[in-house]
Amino acid sequence: MKPYKVNILGMPLDEWKYKSCIAHCATGKDWATLYVIESKEEGKGHATKLLLAMKEYYEGQGLKFGGSIALNMRMRQLYQKCGIEEYQQAKVMELT
Repeated sequence: MKPYKVNILGMPLDEWKYKSCIAHCATGKDWATLYVIESKEEGKGHATKLLLAMKEYYEGQGLKFGGSIALNMRMRQLYQKCGIEEYQQAKVMELT
């Protein structure tokens, strides 16, 4: 799995796809942040496999990989399961 470059609402993002899942991630000089992940077939492990591949890819490039504030409990549980740091509001503000 590898990302594709897309432009969403004027923002360049990496788009990742695996089976029923799609995810969007922003990248910078030394970071990569997951913004959203969606699965059309929840409970089949597709999101877990995709997030682990993303984490390996970005960390393999020396980037700090984390996720935006979880949109729901399932997303938060995925972060925990995959060892992905969920950025909290205070940390997001520090980046601006």
